[in-house]
Amino acid sequence: MAKTQRRDQVKQRKARQARAVKGTAKAAQPGHKVQVTLGDLIAAAFDAVGGEVKKVARVVSSPAMTLATGKHIVVVG
Repeated sequence: MAKTQRRDQVKQRKARQARAVKGTAKAAQPGHKVQVTLGDLIAAAFDAVGGEVKKVARVVSSPAMTLATGKHIVVVG
């Protein structure tokens, strides 16, 4: 014999799926804000690039860094 489902069992399954989607959306949100100085950013860029000044300037003034910091950094010189 086939099992029959009650209406409320189907509703519970849908509710579980909605909770899973909410958890995924919450995990995608950025974490807490951290204050970082410009010197910290430049030091991290030197560590990442390997000490070449032109590459550091390119990394610090890149569009990705602008999105990450919310500020556009311009290197002159």
